[in-house]
Amino acid sequence: MRRTKVISLATAIVLLLPLLLTGVCTPAFGAENPLDGARLEGPAARYGERNIGNPGSHRMGLLPSRPDPALELDASRLVKSTPLKSTVDLTGTLPPIGDQGNQGSCVGWATGYYLKTWWEKREHPSWNLDDTRYVFSPAFVYNQINGGQDQGAFFEDAFPLLENSGDVDIEEFPYDDSDYTTQPSATEKEAAKQYRIPGSPKWGYLFTNDVNQGGLGPFDNSLTEVKSLLDSGRPLVFGIPIFSDFPDTEGNPSSPFYDYGGWNPDSDFLGGHAVYIAGYDDSVGGGEGGFLMVNSWGSGWNGNGQVYLSYEFARKWVWEAWFMDDSDSSPTVTGVSPQTVGPGAKVTIKGTNLGCERRSAKVVFSGSSAAASVSSWSNGQVEAKVPAGAATGDVYVYAWDGERSNGKQVTVDPNAPVPIDLDSSWLLAEGATWPGFDEWVLVMNPNDEAARVQVTFLTPGGQVDGPALSVASQSRLSIHVNDFVPNRDVATVVTATNGVQVCAERAMYVSTADGKWGSHDSIASPGTSNTWYLAEGATWPGFDEWVLVMNPNPEPVEVEVSFQTPGGNVGGPRLSLASGTRGTVHVNDFVPNQDVSTKVNCLTSGAGVVAERSMYVRTPDGKVGCHNSLGAREAAEGWGLAEGATWPGYEEWVLVQNPTGSEADVVFYFLTPDEVFYGPEFTLAAGRRASVRVNDYVPDRDVSTMVFTWYEGQEVVVERAMYVRSPDGKTGAHNAPATAYACTDWYLPEGCTSHGFDEWVLVMNPDAEYRADVLLTFLTPGGPVNGPSVTLPPVSRVSFNVNDYVSGDVATKVESDGYVVCERSVYAGGASGKAGAHSSMGVLAPYVHERSGGFSSGHLPSRQISNLRSAFENDRP
Repeated sequence: MRRTKVISLATAIVLLLPLLLTGVCTPAFGAENPLDGARLEGPAARYGERNIGNPGSHRMGLLPSRPDPALELDASRLVKSTPLKSTVDLTGTLPPIGDQGNQGSCVGWATGYYLKTWWEKREHPSWNLDDTRYVFSPAFVYNQINGGQDQGAFFEDAFPLLENSGDVDIEEFPYDDSDYTTQPSATEKEAAKQYRIPGSPKWGYLFTNDVNQGGLGPFDNSLTEVKSLLDSGRPLVFGIPIFSDFPDTEGNPSSPFYDYGGWNPDSDFLGGHAVYIAGYDDSVGGGEGGFLMVNSWGSGWNGNGQVYLSYEFARKWVWEAWFMDDSDSSPTVTGVSPQTVGPGAKVTIKGTNLGCERRSAKVVFSGSSAAASVSSWSNGQVEAKVPAGAATGDVYVYAWDGERSNGKQVTVDPNAPVPIDLDSSWLLAEGATWPGFDEWVLVMNPNDEAARVQVTFLTPGGQVDGPALSVASQSRLSIHVNDFVPNRDVATVVTATNGVQVCAERAMYVSTADGKWGSHDSIASPGTSNTWYLAEGATWPGFDEWVLVMNPNPEPVEVEVSFQTPGGNVGGPRLSLASGTRGTVHVNDFVPNQDVSTKVNCLTSGAGVVAERSMYVRTPDGKVGCHNSLGAREAAEGWGLAEGATWPGYEEWVLVQNPTGSEADVVFYFLTPDEVFYGPEFTLAAGRRASVRVNDYVPDRDVSTMVFTWYEGQEVVVERAMYVRSPDGKTGAHNAPATAYACTDWYLPEGCTSHGFDEWVLVMNPDAEYRADVLLTFLTPGGPVNGPSVTLPPVSRVSFNVNDYVSGDVATKVESDGYVVCERSVYAGGASGKAGAHSSMGVLAPYVHERSGGFSSGHLPSRQISNLRSAFENDRP
């Protein structure tokens, strides 16, 4: 049973290994190898090798820059006309002396740890720099600019990274001198954006020397601009050579002052080093004067981690000097929408420097001291729910450290309807409770703890609050919609309110005065979509077709409906749907006497809708019943249908829609319990729909269906419709959409095995090579009941009669070690008082569990049906 998963994992590792190996070696900025010939040549290539040497116990890591001349700072703006102070010391707002250890990360320490922390401390005087939450990470900088190798880095890469990405604190992204490849997570990158520096010319160099071509010096650096910057209270960084006489290095004694005393720089040179310059003193060195350098070799180096570099050394031997300004990192709110809301509504807060949701970050509304529930948080936008008790007034965003933004007013209307939380809701567009329509919504809780749900009904007149209910763990609950909104057209929303996610389905039983008869069913949609496709449809005499569209959004939407027929595209109506309403399109009014597919497109930016189709059938040739289907969100290259039968009294059709702008070459395969049959092949023109009568290819069989397009990039949409009048008394029609995914776990919320109900669960193994071990568990109002297990051979299908295992209302959980496809069919009649047949595709279990962060940890344990195409093509005659 484990074979499929082990092979899938192994295959994934083989496929991903080259990507992983290159991925960890690819920085977010400055992706080229720091030592490649384009950036480091001639003598500098040797410098690059030697800069990772080990003078004593200390590493270095500066690679000499050859920056764009446009990055040179305007010196005239920096020189002061008034006399400079004789001494400047900016170490009072520095973090503790750091230690880069055995890693060539000095550039990250000089720019991120020292320079960025200094600027933020100046903006936030209350920050305690002994707390690592307030000190910026050298690893965030170095790991993203080192090209995946611990061979040093360039200043000219560090500053663009700080401009484009920012930096994050060392507690969030810790420093480890043995790890130079780990890249920041999405959350860490979002947190860092709050601390981006302004762009050039707010950063750049005062001077650089082309060590690549001109050697190690001596140079003729101007120090006036350097001292002017420091005198104005702004620190900077140097790129310096470390020579063999450097203090507390290579056995040298400590010294508070350094002036290079040798005359053989090439042989004395040990490596390039990035250092932080925190001031100057004209009197040190016996009046020679020097710049106060703060090192990243630990507080024990040279006694206190610092040394004065003589002015003469800085003039003749320093490679480069860089400066950066900073931006205000305070959270700022620039706008809130909508500005008038009710309790429970979701508002979008836009701004700058909002960071991400971490630590003490929160959103607070006037009238409520509690933090609002947040559904998404980025540096530029936060989506938050208005809490109960909120009042008209300002809303504030608090950063992770408690810093409060400016306020923006929101008007809170306590009488406004509570908006729908689409992130935790299941949506059903169809529904009716008129005389002769009996509607039920079924809620399944597959979790090990109870779920709380809120039911909301959307009618043509607006939103109606339904019941708030508890669904016990591992159980299913039935809701009779007629009891809450009688005599209405109605769409339904089921929202999980306590974080325990559920899934939902709707069943309808119909017997109306105008002759509609039967039953139909559909799973709910986990969210909205901009586009929906409905492959099935017919408006011939005896076929009455309706398309249902719901708008669960807090704002109105515009919707466009179009049709695909065997003759081509046909334009349809345009709907204007108010918030919390549902609309109905009678397809017969637009494309009479045709086979027809439908496309529903939401035209309102940032919103989506849900679409279904229902058909009521009473034809001259004896078809009778009704069926319904949720639309498909996408066109695809491969589709699977688990259910199907062509026995006497069963007429099966598979419908193929091509909503794209190019033709598609389509091929069918039929999977029975015993063997695979090759089906028809045809070319379907753009904007067309085709119908395949399965009985013509595999008569007198239980049958599943696979539909592929021949070529990559060709996409279609597939459904199945069945009309039943069997010798054993089954009568009616049912329908289901195909699935573009096979999955290891499926949920079927609806089901009933009470007297008069005959329920079947159909499972297909579409894999051409591996068997699948399948286990069923039934969830009843009283809890779970163990069901059967079976091993499905490759490319086969099996049918389970649920009546053999449980009695009453029942949901079904299907688990497999392979990727399977699952449906359920119910036939009703006799003593039940309900009649007809209905069928539904199962719910992909990950759609439930991903919402609560469980089960698959954000990765669907599913595979696209189209991935199986090559195996079928290889065996085709």
